[in-house]
Amino acid sequence: MGTPLRKGSITGIALAVLCVSAPAGCANPDDGAEGGVGKGTEDLVATVDRDPEIAAMVPREIAKRGSFTAAVNPSSPPIKFVDDSGDITGFTPELVTAAGKLMGLDVVMKQTSFDALIPGLEARRFDVILSINDLADRREKTDFIDYLQTGTAILGATSLPQDELTPKKLCGLSVGYVRGNVQQDLVAAAAEHCAEAGAKRVTGTAFQDINAAILAVQSGQIDTAWGDAPSISYNAEKNPKRYKELYREISGPYGVGVNKQDTELRDALRAALRKCVENGIYRKLLKDYGLTDYELPDMSLNKGPADEHA
Repeated sequence: MGTPLRKGSITGIALAVLCVSAPAGCANPDDGAEGGVGKGTEDLVATVDRDPEIAAMVPREIAKRGSFTAAVNPSSPPIKFVDDSGDITGFTPELVTAAGKLMGLDVVMKQTSFDALIPGLEARRFDVILSINDLADRREKTDFIDYLQTGTAILGATSLPQDELTPKKLCGLSVGYVRGNVQQDLVAAAAEHCAEAGAKRVTGTAFQDINAAILAVQSGQIDTAWGDAPSISYNAEKNPKRYKELYREISGPYGVGVNKQDTELRDALRAALRKCVENGIYRKLLKDYGLTDYELPDMSLNKGPADEHA
């Protein structure tokens, strides 16, 4: 079911999302992440008005409907998450909601699993997909409006002896990753490297989302979690007594995905996102969500890496 986006607070986000997976692991709110999106951000998005030129670009069918659907796997704070009120929020939902207002449209969020995003877009179950790596194999049927730099990073518990790791130094460790995401192939490559070197094997474990993997690190079930850099960095920075970032590599962009057949919607949404850069909303959201290191304001189309495993 789709739920209209409502603004939530990022405060206590690690607690909110991790408790979905395991309430017993969230007994002490003081141990949760602390973040900060103030009322200024809420007011900023709420006051965005329809832009007549951009609204005129919207396909007639969608304009008549008055909304478009955005599928999201809200499991990567601060990019996208479910707040303690049960609402989908985060940097990307806020940005796309602001863009929707410029288009004269409401945005209806549809929560789904990560591996259902592209198949659902191809099946026309929703109009766009949020926060997914722009990769070569995905561009065969999907256009990506690239709006945020990303990459991969590895997180471990503070009790882990190593303070730094590279993908080639994971031998003998257990690694969690999101099923179907780029890290799945990266873990497999690391395991192959260790096997060829005659070293202890890497044990990979797939999870439905990165929060489940991070919770498994917290509980000692696995040694490390390998995920998208913004989310790993966020958890390490907000929970320094619990986690540490062991490795980070910036390798490519996040994109808002649109079916290749929906060029009018793509172009209207891209124009609206560029307007968000022009009027300052984009950079204000970056600052409020602690993502200034990942700024990518050009809103380029399909500029992800040629290597599908990047």
